[in-house]
Amino acid sequence: MKYALLATAIAAAACGKQTFLAAAFVQTPSVPNPADPKTPFPQYQIVTAYFGTIDTTDPTSIDQSKVAGVADAGVDISFDHVGDGGVLEPRDLYTASTPPSANHWSQGDDGTYTLSSQDEPLLTFEVGQPYRLVLVDSNGDAYGAQFVPGPADDMQQFQSTTCTSFNGQSIPAVSRCIQTHVHGADLTIDRCSPGTGGCTAESAPEPGFLVVVKVDPNNPTANPNIVYSTVPQDATSLLKYELSDQPYRFTTQTLPGSQAFPTAGLYAVVLVSAKPGKVSGNAFLGSTAIVGTGAAGLVQVQ
Repeated sequence: MKYALLATAIAAAACGKQTFLAAAFVQTPSVPNPADPKTPFPQYQIVTAYFGTIDTTDPTSIDQSKVAGVADAGVDISFDHVGDGGVLEPRDLYTASTPPSANHWSQGDDGTYTLSSQDEPLLTFEVGQPYRLVLVDSNGDAYGAQFVPGPADDMQQFQSTTCTSFNGQSIPAVSRCIQTHVHGADLTIDRCSPGTGGCTAESAPEPGFLVVVKVDPNNPTANPNIVYSTVPQDATSLLKYELSDQPYRFTTQTLPGSQAFPTAGLYAVVLVSAKPGKVSGNAFLGSTAIVGTGAAGLVQVQ
């Protein structure tokens, strides 16, 4: 039904090229470090925007070839940081007066704009606080998106797991860690919502994504090495997600071992619970914004 209504609206509005904005803000939580409990793997968040034009002359045939990126746009994201005592601290990253040398947005010629907490520590993830993303093209026209992060679901596989050794050495117990898993073997993830009685499966969960990150316990602050992800990775994938998010409303999903756990080592498995955001009305009708809150556990792969 959602696909049919949106397709009908696109057909009615089809008039050649329109401005397209797709944005995703995803967080992975902090997880313990089995090799050194004093230096956990830090929380990480990244916002990605795809900004360009889309040819809607034929709304029944929209693919990557119909999308052209808009480079060199001005980008700004603002939100309220919850400080000590719950005091809100306004943050604006970055205003028009910010010099290029202080702007940590990564910009691609394909219209991709990316900002991570690894590059900009002031990009924190505040559940319940609105984030406002604005992109301004060379004509001075502004297009925006808004996200409000929500709570995370969880994974049953990490509810009562504990690791007590790493690389043959005894360490303090680290919860939420699967002790051993054979590299290349699949891993089934059962999604659930924590409640007063523990983690109970949902009959109709919200959209969600799975991300697998290979981590280095000897360098926990290194940039995450994502080896597998179901998060939409480009403008076309995000457009298809906007047309129908049903494939992402799963209760059980299997991580393919050949992709998710290709070699021995330590991996973080992240379940990202997605919420829809809002996009300004001057953008193409199929523009989309999503925000994802993560829950994670560790897997030692041998």
